Amino acid sequence: MEYSTLNLLTLDADIAAKAGLDVAITNMRFPVSDLLTCVNQLCVKEWQQLRNQCSSNKLYGVQPVVGRSVSSSLGRYSSVLANRFRIGHTRLTNSYLLKGESQPVCEACHSPLTVKHILVDCNRYSAARQRYFGLKDVFENVASRNIIAYVKDIGFYNCI
Repeated sequence: MEYSTLNLLTLDADIAAKAGLDVAITNMRFPVSDLLTCVNQLCVKEWQQLRNQCSSNKLYGVQPVVGRSVSSSLGRYSSVLANRFRIGHTRLTNSYLLKGESQPVCEACHSPLTVKHILVDCNRYSAARQRYFGLKDVFENVASRNIIAYVKDIGFYNCI
C-alpha cells in the first residue's frame, strides 16, 4: 500500500469516527452479566489497592491477595484453625484475655503459651515438629495442611 493510499484510509476513518458523534444515542439492551463481570473486576482491583495499604494488619499475612483462599484444600474448620495460627490468636492461647485470667503457661516448660511457642519453641513437641516442618520457617514455608496435621498429632486440634 502506498503512502497516499494509507493517508486516505486514515482520513476516511477519522471522518467516519467524527460522523459517529452526531448519531443519536439509542437505548440498547444487553445482558447484565456482561456488565457484572466488569464491575466485579473493578471492585476487586479497588479492594486490593486498599488491602495493600494495610500490609501491617495481621490479616494481611493470612490472605494478602483479595479473593484467593490461602488454604482452599482444607475443610472450613481446618482453614479457620490455620488462619488463627497465622495471626497468632487461638482460643487456647488468647481466651484468657476475655476471661480476665492470667496467661496460660506450657505444662512442659512453664513458658507463656503462645502460638509461636506451640509451633516453634516448645521442646516437648520437637519430634512432631521435625516430622511435619523439618527446619523450615513455619509461618512462611509450611503448607497449612502440615500445620493442621501437626496440631492434630500433638493433641491441640480441638482446643484451638
